[in-house]
Amino acid sequence: MKRDDLHDEDGFLLVTSIILLAIMVSVALASYGFVDTGQQRTREQRERETALNLTEGVLYSQGFALAQKWPGNATAGASMPDTCTETAQAAMLQQFCPTPATLAAAQGSPATANFANVDALASVTWTTRIRDNGGPNLAGAYVSGAPAEAEQSGTNVRTGQPYTCPGPCKWDANGDRQLWVQARSVVRGKPRNIVALLKREVFTEAFGRNGVTAGSFETSNQGNKTIIDSTGSQVVVRCPLTDPLCTVFNESKSQVLPAAIVSDAAYPPAMTAAQLARFKIAAQTANPPTYYTSCPPTFTGTVVYIDVPLGTVCTDVNNAVYNSRYEPGIVIMPRGRLDDIKGTYFAILYLGNEQNSSGPVLTLAANAQVCGGIAIDGPGRLVAGQASSGASSCDPSRTRSTIMFQENAFNALATFGTTGLVQNTWRELGPR
Repeated sequence: MKRDDLHDEDGFLLVTSIILLAIMVSVALASYGFVDTGQQRTREQRERETALNLTEGVLYSQGFALAQKWPGNATAGASMPDTCTETAQAAMLQQFCPTPATLAAAQGSPATANFANVDALASVTWTTRIRDNGGPNLAGAYVSGAPAEAEQSGTNVRTGQPYTCPGPCKWDANGDRQLWVQARSVVRGKPRNIVALLKREVFTEAFGRNGVTAGSFETSNQGNKTIIDSTGSQVVVRCPLTDPLCTVFNESKSQVLPAAIVSDAAYPPAMTAAQLARFKIAAQTANPPTYYTSCPPTFTGTVVYIDVPLGTVCTDVNNAVYNSRYEPGIVIMPRGRLDDIKGTYFAILYLGNEQNSSGPVLTLAANAQVCGGIAIDGPGRLVAGQASSGASSCDPSRTRSTIMFQENAFNALATFGTTGLVQNTWRELGPR
């Protein structure tokens, strides 16, 4: 190269530099676009994951609401809204729907919501729907749209009776304790839509297996017949046996079996407050409802709950047969008393005696029958009349008595716990 070439001003180096710079800028812009696209895809994926997580949370929250207020009859179904949403619900609907503030922070706050990331704080909507699983258009799977809203008919699996449920059928019309629940959420415009079959779980209740538990008792007839037959169990009183008024009966005529009576002043109440609450819900959600705030027209039902004020006296005006040997129930009366009971009860009669009376709380008239057991809390007194002659309705192989211990009545005691997901029914639907 000559020395003069070094001072040449043709500019080829500048052109080369510009070309190289353009290439570098192009590569940088391509890299930036690639990274930006990746970040956008990551954000979209995060939003879709948030939407799915929220949708599952809404589904299980709806299941929790169902556990508290299961729509087990047409009355509850009429109160159930067609859909639950994230918008504020009327007071009458709060018991049926998820609580929005506990789900997405968009409707609550990061302190109260279970979903409180940046997406859950933004635009969030959700909807749930509850439908029975017995409709012909469901065919074992939830179909989103008009078919799921059709009228449903069939046979109730518990009662064996035909039913018709106008669409949309929002309660457990077929009686199998199962409902389809659909949950759909939209987070930043990303929808997720899932459905699952939820089942109401049965909760076996503990209950003292005594033929009779009371503060004291007496038989109102001195006939030569067994009036209280607790064979296979026992009779428990809270009064001292040395008190002549504690147990008034004719032992020589075998009016009470077994003759040995247990006295325990500290014998606990038959039910806890939590048990009473569960039985109350069971009666309120039965089909038909068997929860009464006045003296009931009938004592038939798996759980008959008589929620009346202190001092209320209820009688048996029907003198009928309530329930059956194979489907016994329980009659619960937390306060007040039952008087002049005449019918045949395949049940446990439980009186909470919240008034703490030491006088008669339950009076069984002559010829009444209780096939199950009697439980009276506190110092409450049982008065039992004489049974008529002949075979027992409780057990035809035994002689009739007014009260006969039947273990199957205690075996049948159950309420309901949570609502659980039926295995292999969870699925994701289309976004619509």
